[in-house]
Amino acid sequence: MPKITINGKELEVQAGTSIIQAAQTANIPIAHYCWHEGLSVAGACRMCMVEVEKNPKLQIACNTQCAEGMVIHTDSPKVKETVRWALDFHLINHPLDCPICDQAGECKLQDYYMSYGLYTPEMNQPKMKKIKL
Repeated sequence: MPKITINGKELEVQAGTSIIQAAQTANIPIAHYCWHEGLSVAGACRMCMVEVEKNPKLQIACNTQCAEGMVIHTDSPKVKETVRWALDFHLINHPLDCPICDQAGECKLQDYYMSYGLYTPEMNQPKMKKIKL
């Protein structure tokens, strides 16, 4: 069973466990949009990017298996910037008439936007910001 470290927290996980699954067992949030435990891994949304020490590039947490001694960071500035970029891409291309928000009143994209920075998007039109009551 590999021993890993996520954000300074040491864990021991089953062989074959992905980083996102290991983080969930430790209650460490990783933004994700296309990953679901009951489905095959697509790795297309690029929101679950994490920094793995000794690896020059960020990795997708949904399709990267934990290995012995792996040190993972989910909250570094590099990761946060990448999540903001991916989130901006998804929000720009997201339909305004999405049935999820209308029917359930909840949206992971909105939740991640609130969690990852309330940044100013790179769009031509100014964003309308209102205080939620």
